[in-house]
Amino acid sequence: MRVISGDLGGRPFEQPKTRSVRPMSDKVRAALFDVVGPITGLAVLDAYAGSGAAGFEAASRGAILVDAIENNSRVAKTIQQNARLLGLDWGYVLYQLSVETWLASPHQQEDRSRYSLIIADPPYANLEADIIERLAGFLAPGGVLALSHSSKTAPPVLKSVELAVAKTYGDTALSFYKKS
Repeated sequence: MRVISGDLGGRPFEQPKTRSVRPMSDKVRAALFDVVGPITGLAVLDAYAGSGAAGFEAASRGAILVDAIENNSRVAKTIQQNARLLGLDWGYVLYQLSVETWLASPHQQEDRSRYSLIIADPPYANLEADIIERLAGFLAPGGVLALSHSSKTAPPVLKSVELAVAKTYGDTALSFYKKS
């Protein structure tokens, strides 16, 4: 795998060696950031980090903070090694726990509107609208939640954000929600 664009563009990184990770392809990552536009100076949450590709891409494109969440300890170890190899020792924080545990932790109750971009790429079989809705609560006004899901399922209806655009790329759909 490789970072597509930005300061780290072209730099390779290892994919976790497990079948439990479905990395976001270069094509889908490029499309995500094309729709979102420039992210220089923004805070980003990479929920369900998987390979770490989306968070690495955000950091490469100028995000000032990338918080990443990954539950699998082997996968998290690979992400940490890749982050070090890419030189992301500034503002890249990996939380090794489930998204549900991260949402329930006491320190998440303060400063809830802190991310301008949230990237959520849950396992297709585990797309839970209530969890995505809770993640949307961490968007800053005007922020975007980019949800990757199976193109065979409709984007979930969320109460706190408005579906702005949905695009399909083969088996993957990207749904972009905006917080007004």
